[in-house]
Amino acid sequence: MKKLLLLLILIISFSSSAQQNAVNLKWNISDTLTYKTIIKDTYREDGVDENKSDSLSGDLGSTLREMRNKMAHSTYESKLFPDEEGNIDILINAVQTDSTDSFFSKIIKMTGVPFLRGKVSPEGELLSFYYKREHKNMTSLLFELPTKPLEVGDEWNLNINLISLDQNFYADTLQRKNIVRLKDIIIKNENRIAVIEYDVQEYVSGTIEMTMKSMFPKLKDKKVNMKISYTGTGEFDIESGYWISYDGTMETDTDFSLFDFNTHKTTEFKLTLKK
Repeated sequence: MKKLLLLLILIISFSSSAQQNAVNLKWNISDTLTYKTIIKDTYREDGVDENKSDSLSGDLGSTLREMRNKMAHSTYESKLFPDEEGNIDILINAVQTDSTDSFFSKIIKMTGVPFLRGKVSPEGELLSFYYKREHKNMTSLLFELPTKPLEVGDEWNLNINLISLDQNFYADTLQRKNIVRLKDIIIKNENRIAVIEYDVQEYVSGTIEMTMKSMFPKLKDKKVNMKISYTGTGEFDIESGYWISYDGTMETDTDFSLFDFNTHKTTEFKLTLKK
């Protein structure tokens, strides 16, 4: 009986100690919180014939690449503020573009359309399920938090789906990893800071069926490979309830494109708190 009682005391003590070491990561925003935000795309293309200008696809491909590259150098501002129910609204707007992008800068400013809107709970749960997949992914990557207490070394998953293809795609190989980890708790300026690491990978290969082959006999089904990975590190102030820094990198590799060239895209994400 004494041994059983001692074992019970040890279990209770261990559980109590674990609870004391666990931390809750929650947004604590009573006013508007602003981050300077970098979302920058860099492209590397394989198999592009730069001298191919005697065809519609060559001209159009070159034009689209130029437009894409010009739109890739925008600086943004992220604003987080509480709504009437205590949840967190997120608004990202373009505030500055590269000095050579005057035409595209004017388009961005004239439309007045936000780059991204989102909403999370104070616990960091994604609430804006109604937006497009790309917008939900970005909101989750930048602002989603674990909804349960954590100890150093604990892992959880993000509510994201990076790869999306149409129903005429047949997959033969697929892999997925979705891990976010509380790596450490450090002290900065006498505040406890949660160091969070991201390791996300999605890969798929298969065949795209050309559905208009009956009208265009020369069309052939196309083999497709696509891989998207995301790694990053964020530092979250536990007591204050917000990121003090966030850096992430998304790598996209695919041989599926409209103009038959392989594309590698690197997207840099960076949040810097504006004081």
